[in-house]
Amino acid sequence: MDTCQYKTWVTAALPRTDCPDCGVKTVVPPWAADHRARFTWKFETHAISVLKNAHTITNACRILSLTWDQVDNIKARAVQRGLSRRDLSGLRRIGIDVKAVLKGQNYVIVVTDLDTSKVIWVGQDRTKASLHRFFTSLPAEVIANIECIAMDMYEGFRTVCQEWIPDADKKIVIDRFHVQKHMNEAVDTVRKQEHKALSRQGDGDLLKGTKYLWLSRSPENLSEDHREIFETLRKCELKTARAYAMKQSFDWFWYYRYPACAKRFFENWYNWAIHSQLEAMAKQAKRMKRHLPWILNFIVYGVTNAVAEGINSKIQGIKKAAYGFRNVQRFINAIYFHCGGLELNPR
Repeated sequence: MDTCQYKTWVTAALPRTDCPDCGVKTVVPPWAADHRARFTWKFETHAISVLKNAHTITNACRILSLTWDQVDNIKARAVQRGLSRRDLSGLRRIGIDVKAVLKGQNYVIVVTDLDTSKVIWVGQDRTKASLHRFFTSLPAEVIANIECIAMDMYEGFRTVCQEWIPDADKKIVIDRFHVQKHMNEAVDTVRKQEHKALSRQGDGDLLKGTKYLWLSRSPENLSEDHREIFETLRKCELKTARAYAMKQSFDWFWYYRYPACAKRFFENWYNWAIHSQLEAMAKQAKRMKRHLPWILNFIVYGVTNAVAEGINSKIQGIKKAAYGFRNVQRFINAIYFHCGGLELNPR
């Protein structure tokens, strides 16, 4: 670290060894962070602390008086150091989610330990091959100990888990928040279709600007004015009001404690939805029926991807603070650095 605001260099002739088996090796001095670093371990520890608080490499550069590449290399070494030290023997419940990166259809897969709220793996591309790499990186005994996996409805992830995890169909839990997200999208589709139909009849103002009223899970949390408008609309003979009633009614599903009872509730709700003459709601009901065995597993385990969604918010904050990343690997390193709970310091 600087001495009286002056950059300080440690200069020493390092001994070299000549081994018949290993070849010529340079001795790593006791003050070095590791054999590749050109910084002392105390300085690198300080730099890691600055990076954690500065959030971006650019801000850290100003404080540390280093170049962008030097600070980026410190971060990359810290992540590799942390990944080599971690112990996953206690891994039991995991969540699998995706996060957009760069522009276009570019994603990374984020695997989270639901018990510790730490990111345990990040992989490039939302593909089956990418998730296969995650399971390949785990010891067989760790895979055998996994008790449940929370995920969305993407079939590719489910197929990979079925290949790697014993009795996977009993352990896969379709995430409650993704089901609710699809339900909201169905209600909004009904609203948009009805708004177009009403506009053609000259009643376009009836549903105008009401999108977020119908997507609200708790009408009591609305302001008094909005609640009045919403209650009036609910009493009208609107298709959107019927779709909203279906969405709200399905919320009771999550409070059941026995899968058989929850299944009977779903069958009754399913019959209501497919005979409602609301195409979007019927389509959502059929999608849920295809995934029902894994949705019912929520009743058994009670796990959701809420932890992963919280980490997604943190990742979004990292991405926003950095104004994007030069490449995907730097984005992955940032996720590990800030969300992995890793032991990053040299010593």
